Amino acid sequence: RDFLKKKFPQLTDKNFANSRDTSFEQHILRETDGRGVDLVLNSLAGEMLFATVRCLAKAGRFLEVGKLDLSDNSPLGMSYLLFESELSSNDCPIFFSSN
Repeated sequence: RDFLKKKFPQLTDKNFANSRDTSFEQHILRETDGRGVDLVLNSLAGEMLFATVRCLAKAGRFLEVGKLDLSDNSPLGMSYLLFESELSSNDCPIFFSSN
């Protein structure tokens, strides 16, 4: 947090939320007046995955960068696509490979 606030002085404490539990969902929805966010880069699993998806704005994009829910074949549900959202995943180590 301190590093990011120093690097980006326009950030304040309200720009940060706890990702150790689902409280970030209410924080994000409160700070965006219920709109949600346009882009999520997610590595959270379990109930926090669902909370993260619920933070998407209409037509938002969700990029899964974690492995746990993917490898466990965890269900997400198709209802999220009713809001014109885009869900995708990537193998991040490929992005950082020097080959």
